[in-house]
Amino acid sequence: MDSKEPLILAFDTSCDDTSVAVLKGRKVLSSIVSSQVDIHAEWGGVVPDIARREHEKNLPMVYDEAVKKAKVNVEDIDYIVATYGPGLAIDLEIGLNFAKDLAIKYSKPFIPINHMEGHLLSGLLENSKGKALAEDVEKAKEGDGLESLFPAIGLLISGKHTELIYVKKVGDYLKLGQTLDDAVGEAFDKVGRILNFGYPGGPTLTEFAKKGEGGRIKFPVPMKDSNDLNFSYSGLKTSALYKTRELREEGKKEKEWVYDFCRGFMDAIVESLVIKLESAIQQYGNVKSVFVGGGVLNSEEILREVGRVARSYDLNYVYPAKEYRGDNGAMIGLVGYYKVRSGDYLEVEEEIEKVDRVPRLTL
Repeated sequence: MDSKEPLILAFDTSCDDTSVAVLKGRKVLSSIVSSQVDIHAEWGGVVPDIARREHEKNLPMVYDEAVKKAKVNVEDIDYIVATYGPGLAIDLEIGLNFAKDLAIKYSKPFIPINHMEGHLLSGLLENSKGKALAEDVEKAKEGDGLESLFPAIGLLISGKHTELIYVKKVGDYLKLGQTLDDAVGEAFDKVGRILNFGYPGGPTLTEFAKKGEGGRIKFPVPMKDSNDLNFSYSGLKTSALYKTRELREEGKKEKEWVYDFCRGFMDAIVESLVIKLESAIQQYGNVKSVFVGGGVLNSEEILREVGRVARSYDLNYVYPAKEYRGDNGAMIGLVGYYKVRSGDYLEVEEEIEKVDRVPRLTL
């Protein structure tokens, strides 16, 4: 990578992970994430005020570690970026204010970043040696360039978001569909709670599904016949609640049905995603790639099934490495890199000071 590529310092405190990263262009020099999952597990979910307190405590240490690991000084940094939304309001402001203060103190240009754009583009990150983390991205880079990946369909599946995006090019997006209530990640965790898996319940549910047999316990596929590109998972959650009550009232021991239950639930989720993604691809027939991002992709099964759809239409499949599927500063820095290239940054102190959190920000 050219030595002229900008050094970018990136912050994300949108929910319960404190994350700081240093990038040189698209190359990740360091990405440090301090997770709070064990703390929030006691409460069965993220408590915003506890998360804020932990961010305040952890952010200076995470920042120091990220800079040290990248072997840079803050004086070397060319641009400072931070998530300003969407997310939990009192948590967003911790990272945002820390980053703004640094930018003003060291006279660095500042860029506010949309967290969801970070998830969308996370598959374009490169490792510290400059190698793309997704095989199709590396091929595009060595061929006609990354422009050959666009236009694309983006599928975002995280704790609070399930969205389909038409990506004409980086920075040019059209939202095609979104969840009308619960997102996929919320559905996993809520049903995990019903099954007494604790928080977060999603990882346990996906592991149990591997041991179950499909077809034994069936659930309705959400929005299967809606003739649009939106998602909805509250009904599936309710169906799961009634099914557990029914099974428990029949006196069946949980170990007799829980694996098949999780398998049926997972099948309904996967089918709903596949139906909507295929519909989007068919409606926008000129697309060249499928981009995915978000923490739900930690389910290798979902990652694989979405990839199967992309391959069946002979499309590139652009997905993040495992360490960049959850919330992380590296993906925020990546968006910052593209903002730098388009000249979209703030240099005037008064303009930087005015930047505020936007908890319900959308693409």
